Amino acid sequence: MKTFEEKFTAWLDGMLGGDELRCFENEHPSIHQEKAEFLKLKRLLKETLPLRELENPEFFNSQIVEQIRREAGSTNRSGRRPLLGLPGVAWGGICALSLGFVLFFTLIPREDFADPHAKYVAEALKAKPEDPKGKATVEIKKDMTNIKLEGLDKLPAGQGPHH
Repeated sequence: MKTFEEKFTAWLDGMLGGDELRCFENEHPSIHQEKAEFLKLKRLLKETLPLRELENPEFFNSQIVEQIRREAGSTNRSGRRPLLGLPGVAWGGICALSLGFVLFFTLIPREDFADPHAKYVAEALKAKPEDPKGKATVEIKKDMTNIKLEGLDKLPAGQGPHH
């Protein structure tokens, strides 16, 4: 939405057209009288105020450039690059990923520790009795593995498992 000043300036310059021109002139019926007064004031200013040549025409440009430099310098006063620029974020990601791999391979065990007696069970099942009538069965229950050996001679007293 344009302000009155923007519409008035566009109307003076002949830039309004169509519906916008009709609407603007209907909203401000005294606009033609204001235009005449504006043009009279403009002509009087040109006649009474002579044009002056600036002594230093580049003064304003140099002032603007200096202000831009000051404002740019105030955002990064130390002159250093920002810590978390794109290269900093990339190196941070690489370091974090490397640290993750190191921790994974050093702290995560690679052996199956779910059943601490797994090797013993495998060795017991591989053992074959001399008597072909012997038979070994395994029952796996929660927190316990039972190995039953059937068809074997009894061990003499003092040679069995000790509790």
